[in-house]
Amino acid sequence: MKKLLLALFILPTFLNAQEISDSVTMLPRNVLDVYYNIEKGTKDTVRTNNWHLAFATRKAQPPFKTMQAATIRINEGSGVELFKSSFTSSEWNDFDTAQWMSWPTFFNSDSSWDIGAFNQQRNLSNPFDYGWGQYDMNSRDVLGNKIWLLAITTSPNPSAPKSLKKLMISKIVYDTQWVFTISNINGTDSNTVTINKSNFNNKLFAYYNVFSKQVIDREPALNSWDLLFTKYKTLVTLFGQTLMYPVMGVLNHPMMQSAKIMSPGADTLKIGGANDSLYFNSKIANIGWDWKVITTTPGAWPVKDSLAYFTKKANDGNYARLVFTGYFSDPTKQFINFNLLKYRLLPIGNSEFNSAFSSVNIFPNPSSGLTTINFELKNPSQSVQILITDMSGKVISNQTTNPMNLTSGFDLDLSGLNSGIYFVNLQAEGSVYTAKLLVN
Repeated sequence: MKKLLLALFILPTFLNAQEISDSVTMLPRNVLDVYYNIEKGTKDTVRTNNWHLAFATRKAQPPFKTMQAATIRINEGSGVELFKSSFTSSEWNDFDTAQWMSWPTFFNSDSSWDIGAFNQQRNLSNPFDYGWGQYDMNSRDVLGNKIWLLAITTSPNPSAPKSLKKLMISKIVYDTQWVFTISNINGTDSNTVTINKSNFNNKLFAYYNVFSKQVIDREPALNSWDLLFTKYKTLVTLFGQTLMYPVMGVLNHPMMQSAKIMSPGADTLKIGGANDSLYFNSKIANIGWDWKVITTTPGAWPVKDSLAYFTKKANDGNYARLVFTGYFSDPTKQFINFNLLKYRLLPIGNSEFNSAFSSVNIFPNPSSGLTTINFELKNPSQSVQILITDMSGKVISNQTTNPMNLTSGFDLDLSGLNSGIYFVNLQAEGSVYTAKLLVN
């Protein structure tokens, strides 16, 4: 007999469902980043390779959100690599790159915007350590004294020589200014840069171009986008070897949560409401890249079947279902096709919801196969339809009963179900009570 895990909740009514087909283009070699607004369908595009370093511009909110103010990320998707030297700020003039390829190298997190490559070696037990520098309680500055090496690929040929720069992050001044110095390895072409956070309100980062020496405002306002189609690095297993590899994928807005469901019928499913915690998380690469299969030949890449992603940005009842339908990449073009269903949930407690039921109780939880449903109707003479469906909507069981004819609840024998996700639906007088059923 299979073990059943029964997660019970009331699903609000789905309203205003609207499905569209859309696409984004990044141009060949991922020339463009695309910031996508789910509600409006708008796309803000910006060149991918016009920056090398990104400095966080949001304010710290101690004790919980200090990392969002001290993050430094690198443009991994456009050939920027970060190495940590053993030199300190007092050794700036003595810096050299002997054996630099053996130095520790660091990558951006693909779980959080608040952990950049420079932050990866922070001491997690020390809340004042940010990886590149330490918070000073007297000055209230974050002070750095490490010298870092940037290796920047400037040619499409990965074997071409890299441009090397030395970099020292001096400080964040009282959570208002970034100060850093960057130069050639021999100290020539040195440039000390100050970035005022106040110039980048409602943005995640201020960006810096090492070659043009420009601070760039390239990001749309935080409240204007939900998803970022971009190139980034993540762990990928290829030919039996796992390595950090550049991929084309989708990153979430920091306030966006997403869910991944891979099962037959996922592309017709709607989820949301009280079952959010079963699926949704805040990992920024939860949608990511692996909805497609890596292909070495130019052209169309296979897109995985029975796979859907769901998003929600705030507790306002707005959800979306994202299903990828195509990916194409060759030397002349690159684009992604997808279907997007936008829907709202009627909040629990609305007079239109669950008006027929006074109470519902489904037990035991978990169940060994035999599950009992007890319910009360406001109008006891009404019949109740009980449906068991799978994720594709296929009806597994369809029975009708009346609570006046029941003495100890309605029994369901679920021991014959295959492993998967199912729904128990009680319907009476147009009202619906739904329980999600996870069969293991």
